[in-house]
Amino acid sequence: MKILKSSFIVLFVLLSNFTHAQSDEEIEKMIVELHKPTKKIRDSIIKLQKEVNSKIEIEQDSIIKEQLKLRYDTLENANDENAIEELKLDFVFAKKHLNSLAALQLVRMNVNRFIGMNFYDTYEEVFQNFTPEIRNSEKGRQMAENLQYFKQSKVGSAAPNFTLQDSNGKVISLDEFKGKQYVLIDFWASWCGPCREELPYIKELYKKYHQQGFEIISVAKDDKPDLWKKAIAKEKIENWRHIFTSEDNRTIIKDYFVNGIPHKILIDKNGVIIGKWKGSGENNKHDLQQLLKSIFEAK
Repeated sequence: MKILKSSFIVLFVLLSNFTHAQSDEEIEKMIVELHKPTKKIRDSIIKLQKEVNSKIEIEQDSIIKEQLKLRYDTLENANDENAIEELKLDFVFAKKHLNSLAALQLVRMNVNRFIGMNFYDTYEEVFQNFTPEIRNSEKGRQMAENLQYFKQSKVGSAAPNFTLQDSNGKVISLDEFKGKQYVLIDFWASWCGPCREELPYIKELYKKYHQQGFEIISVAKDDKPDLWKKAIAKEKIENWRHIFTSEDNRTIIKDYFVNGIPHKILIDKNGVIIGKWKGSGENNKHDLQQLLKSIFEAK
């Protein structure tokens, strides 16, 4: 009788797991259907971007080339807007499937991307809506950790302090700028094309506002320090501070919830994050420029 009872328990557990797996499989099919409209738009935008990029590569006229680049940026913005609309749909979907790992993964996959940057409160609300079983799963614990770093690095939060050596071997701490300067932390790498394309623009901002209390700290996600130092010299950006993130000091990357680069964070004199930009593009440049203008040219 005990053997029969034990066998029944094992069978029940196996059936429960099978049912759960089937449930998530069905949910994944529902997600595919949910994403069909936004996928159609995304595919259309990507096709147009490829066409524009092909024209940029062969265009000789500098004025037309710039117009094509603006067209590409416009398409990129449209792609971002479409992705944000898809994310909003995902939030609603996840709230209706509170006991699904597939639903958790659906919202988790974009938590540290540009499109999720302004949705911390929604992410927290959706995550807390999941059952304890889902929240305490391995993926649930990873999501909780992501949200912790998300919270401490979002606009309005106190910027996490760090104490590291710069490119000249001098110790640099974020606290040393408190009460004195606004600080732009620019996460970049020598191998990152979009990062280096923005450097002339960043140099102009530094030249314009440094004397008024604007400082830059560049944090490199490089693997080879020699290539990093060569890039600094070639781009002529020795005027501000530089940090190399080796394997043993990459806490700053995690603390500021940096996944992709370029990634910029503006911190005010009180040590509070007042601006955050993921990725490149004219919109990000414009937003940063306008924010600095409102700070240093308000009078």
